Amino acid sequence: MEQTMINNPNLERLYLLLDKAEELAGQFTGGYSDHFFSAQEFHKALAESIAKLKSGDTDQLNYLWLWFAPTYDWDDFIHHDGEDLANEIFPLLTNLRKDLNLFPGESGTADSPSDDTKV
Repeated sequence: MEQTMINNPNLERLYLLLDKAEELAGQFTGGYSDHFFSAQEFHKALAESIAKLKSGDTDQLNYLWLWFAPTYDWDDFIHHDGEDLANEIFPLLTNLRKDLNLFPGESGTADSPSDDTKV
């Protein structure tokens, strides 16, 4: 798997977009979604997941894919403000998951990357 990740332009683009998403998510409070009690909780989980992905934990692609899926967690908290960003991130996540053969049933569920996140 690591060989596929090295010098991957889609992954580099994803990192840039996820950094923007993490910054934007930090501006919201309250709300709720299927997986998170608040925008603050979502922001914390997003930041942790991005850090883990950058450290080579490709399983994070599954969590991020679920969170950025249309009408899911990202949309629940960020709404229209993050629509264009999500429309760029989601296809990148989809393609990277396909390239790496990562799908939720293979290594756990895609509900949450950490034990302290609501599922």
